[in-house]
Amino acid sequence: MKKIIILGSSGSIGSYLCQKLSSHFKIIATVRKESDLEMINDKNNITALKVDFKKKKDIEQFISKLQDEKDLYGLINCYGVQHPIGKFKNVKFEEWENNIIINFNNFAFFLHKFLNLKNKVKKIIVFSGGGVTFPRKYFSAYAISKISLYKYVEILSQELNKDNIDLNLIAPGTIKSKMTKEVIDFGSSLGNEYDNSLKAFNDGGQSKKKIFDLCQLLLSEKSNGLSGRLFAAQWDNLEKYDMNQLIKDKNLFTMRRIDEKYFKEKDKS
Repeated sequence: MKKIIILGSSGSIGSYLCQKLSSHFKIIATVRKESDLEMINDKNNITALKVDFKKKKDIEQFISKLQDEKDLYGLINCYGVQHPIGKFKNVKFEEWENNIIINFNNFAFFLHKFLNLKNKVKKIIVFSGGGVTFPRKYFSAYAISKISLYKYVEILSQELNKDNIDLNLIAPGTIKSKMTKEVIDFGSSLGNEYDNSLKAFNDGGQSKKKIFDLCQLLLSEKSNGLSGRLFAAQWDNLEKYDMNQLIKDKNLFTMRRIDEKYFKEKDKS
């Protein structure tokens, strides 16, 4: 059975994907706290390891454990931190900087080592977040770390093209999670951010099944060659597209500059 690594498996999305994908793959799941290990290890086809992506030493130890793993097929990165929330000029810069180090730098550190292992994966999925496609005030560190991941994946998709490794990002939508609780705890001064998080926390948020369905498609051989894209799980129904045409259209589901020559705004009203 092929193996999938899921980073951040104790979070809302990571734990859900572990449960659903374990029917099709053997899962190597990472969690940040010891207390999460037993909950995940009790499930079939899932092996959990404690890896704190705040610490490069933890990452290096994790890489050493992966060296002898066989049948590694895919990697899904679900981990991330949202803190600090607030105006850039008011937050502590050390906390702001640490967000980018954890979310972007340390994932790049991991992937650099991971891609040099003998056992080459074929599919890499990274989760995007709010603020990648629009300016998201009060969440500058989180948004910038996720924008960095987008450009990083887009560039690597070209560098790794001849290695037949597909890399894509997924914007999951608004899901009930620890992050939505952080927004609620910060308070109503966040305006729509607070209202949307409160709604998601009370009604469960948007569909996790759509996230799973998109992951399944991006992990499948059907999507071989589809790489460097950003998909919105709640809105983008890839099943309605001709996959060969989608692969050929390199600008679709990417971020491009509107210049009124090659890329035009659909509706200016």
